[in-house]
Amino acid sequence: MTDALTTHDDAGARSVPARKRNWGPSAGPANRQALIEAARIEFASGGGNVPLSRIAQRANVGQGSLYRHFPDRLALATGVFETNLVEVEKHATQAERPFSALLDAIEEQAAEASALIEIVSASGTDVSGNAMDSRSGGAGESALLTQLRTVVACIHAAAVEAGEITSHTTAEDLLVAVQMLALPLAKSPKEHQAETGRRARRILDAWFLTEDQHPRRAGDAPTECGSPSAGRSHDQANLRC
Repeated sequence: MTDALTTHDDAGARSVPARKRNWGPSAGPANRQALIEAARIEFASGGGNVPLSRIAQRANVGQGSLYRHFPDRLALATGVFETNLVEVEKHATQAERPFSALLDAIEEQAAEASALIEIVSASGTDVSGNAMDSRSGGAGESALLTQLRTVVACIHAAAVEAGEITSHTTAEDLLVAVQMLALPLAKSPKEHQAETGRRARRILDAWFLTEDQHPRRAGDAPTECGSPSAGRSHDQANLRC
């Protein structure tokens, strides 16, 4: 059987789309990963309402395979979220500055996150997977929230151990910080996302980072507020800037 290429008759006068290759059950994991990668691209470029058929086409799998892995749009969005969390945790916990690596990843995925949040919100849940009303809820949503908490806790512990963030912060603080950065970025027009991210991170850096981890971020205006004066803590000085 041929791949999803074009076949021709003997005269070369007519072309017929060939069938997609079907490897059977053994192709399941590869098809699932291909669908997630395709969804990332399509959600980032076309938004949360992009046709699922387009995602299947990009992944080069049939729509039947798509629905076997992901029964609906929310299930696909959840799959993308889960995969992103695994990758972010691996990258951030191994980075020299885990906290900054986490926030960098959130900024880099702003367009994709916007579509995912749109899908999850439309389902009657919030971005952490909590039901917003009695119509929603379930094991999948609880598992996503649990995974998010676990990832954030690991990154927080790594950042404290690395001396990047202060020990007075908690993993719950970081969980809130993730939402404080991700939600405004997701809702900002693309042309304003860089400025939104810069402003949000100045606030978060002032609260989380240890004193020797406060580099001036690109685009920050010169200020004398960076050094604490009499009667003001370092965090208060930076928060007032």
